[in-house]
Amino acid sequence: MSQSPLKKLWAAVLHQYHKPESLLLVCCVFSVIMLVWMLFLHPAAGVDLVRASGPTTIAVLTSDVEDPIYAGTLVRQITSSAAANPAESIAAEVDIDIEVDVVEPQTEKVYIAIILDDIGNNDALGMQALSLPGAVTYAVLPHTPHGQKLAMLAHKFGKEVMLHAPMSNLGQHPLGEGGLTPLLTEEEFTASLLRSIAAVPFAKGVNNHMGSELTSARMQMQWLMRELKLQDLYFVDSLTTASSVAAETAGEFAVPNLRRHVFLDNQATFENLDFEFKRLLGIARAKGSAVGIGHPYPETLAYLEQALGTLEAEGIELITVSRMLELTISRE
Repeated sequence: MSQSPLKKLWAAVLHQYHKPESLLLVCCVFSVIMLVWMLFLHPAAGVDLVRASGPTTIAVLTSDVEDPIYAGTLVRQITSSAAANPAESIAAEVDIDIEVDVVEPQTEKVYIAIILDDIGNNDALGMQALSLPGAVTYAVLPHTPHGQKLAMLAHKFGKEVMLHAPMSNLGQHPLGEGGLTPLLTEEEFTASLLRSIAAVPFAKGVNNHMGSELTSARMQMQWLMRELKLQDLYFVDSLTTASSVAAETAGEFAVPNLRRHVFLDNQATFENLDFEFKRLLGIARAKGSAVGIGHPYPETLAYLEQALGTLEAEGIELITVSRMLELTISRE
């Protein structure tokens, strides 16, 4: 029986390179050739190879993202972000179900809300943040050197203010004054919360500063929402953990609430800011509205200064959190 050409070739290679070190070299070259063939000459094999890298990649590759180049960028961004910042990998997993929903724009009006957290520690950056165009919402840390002044100026400039309430986190990062933790009794918890609310003039709502531990604690979330209902304040879950029960508990107490869709500046580079901002717009087009959270970093402020001016041409309106809650209620 005659041998196939491939078998003849292999027999010739074995005869020519019978020494162990020669065979090892041949095997390495053969492996490289097969890898190149799979990735570049046979697209289906390349897709299977990428699918094997994990659930996040599969979710994106099996999504309905129209532009395959955009889909590829999305895979690389999520993977590199989680690897570079393990503490935020949970947040990336929370995002994944949202980002693969981005399919096509809706015909109705599209809205976004942008919250700038951590206002109050730096006066110069806080003032720069207040000068951003449009209806940006400012989340002010309580008991900070410049928090009260910046909150009052934001209100004077017609901006919306909220309390950025420090909450205990799984990383045990320090909270500063006003921190809410599971170690507090209900009376201590409520008293601390009320002092923080009083420290931020004109606050219309609250979101969590960190909080990966506390937002998972149902009893403390019940204490929080009971008081927010009494104070007529809304709540935005910054969603720093996938196990958060904050939004669910807010609903039980009839506290108006929203959840964060995108963190704009986990990596404060122009490339990442641009990627996340465009992802926010894509989610808004798919869902009608979306919430993004950023911080008063110089890079974030510089990016938003130019990006917010493009929204009208994109057919997207920047609105306050209060206005978005009104629209959410009216749609229901």
